[in-house]
Amino acid sequence: MQQTDPVRRSPYENCRIVLTTKHDKAVAIRPPFEELLSAEVITCDADTDQLGTFSGEVDREGTAFECVRRKCELGLQMTGATYGLASEGSFGPHPTIPFFPCDYEILHFIDHHRGFHLQESLLSEKTNYRTASLSSLEELDRFAEKSQFPSHALIVRPHVWRDRSVIFKGIQSPDALHEAFRTCLAQSDDEKVWVETDMRAHLNPSRMAVIAELARKLGQRLSAECPACSTPGWGIVRFEKGLQCEYCRLPTELVSEEIYGCVSCPFSERRERSDGVKAASQRYCAWCNP
Repeated sequence: MQQTDPVRRSPYENCRIVLTTKHDKAVAIRPPFEELLSAEVITCDADTDQLGTFSGEVDREGTAFECVRRKCELGLQMTGATYGLASEGSFGPHPTIPFFPCDYEILHFIDHHRGFHLQESLLSEKTNYRTASLSSLEELDRFAEKSQFPSHALIVRPHVWRDRSVIFKGIQSPDALHEAFRTCLAQSDDEKVWVETDMRAHLNPSRMAVIAELARKLGQRLSAECPACSTPGWGIVRFEKGLQCEYCRLPTELVSEEIYGCVSCPFSERRERSDGVKAASQRYCAWCNP
């Protein structure tokens, strides 16, 4: 009689992971963590706005990586939990595609039981991120249409912003949008209104979808254990450039190998690209295509 291998249990099966969030990100994060890790995700409703706001009332101190770590640690301090999770996003021009907006999301995980931190990130073009200074309702309506309003909320404030209490956030109806625009226009010294997409996750379905994609990526990594010490979190820690040109065989700037590593011990492995690409096209070669 043939024996079957026992089903490998998740290292976080039946564990409670505290997600520090003010904007209902558990909607995106909980399903993949339940599916991949059999873990329960509970929320800590901390005032994360104290660490910075997208709309500018509170400046974010430090980098996004530092902020998301502080946010995660805040939730653990408030709850006394063993496992913590937090999310942070940044929005702006794409690093390699000119004039194209992008969403850069980070998830930070803390495991106090095993004594490690782990961050995963995702750069996505799936965003409605937009900003503009406008002077008419016609311009406003065109901006709103391109921003997927009203399913995605908007923020409106005077362009010359002296009184930071004059700001309308989470706008989701045309009437409220027009009213807020008129109010801000009347209080703007340069007769312009600053309009931007509201990037808070609970008011931005596009961002919530990217967070869900990243949560699955992190969940998959936490379900993988180090071959040497069995600590969860085994995965890609860096990339090695030098993929050879398909014609001249000289190295290019493209990735040639993926380096897998452990979050706890020094063990690592070099592996070929997971997408199966064995050589670089000539168009990426500095010798063949200078």
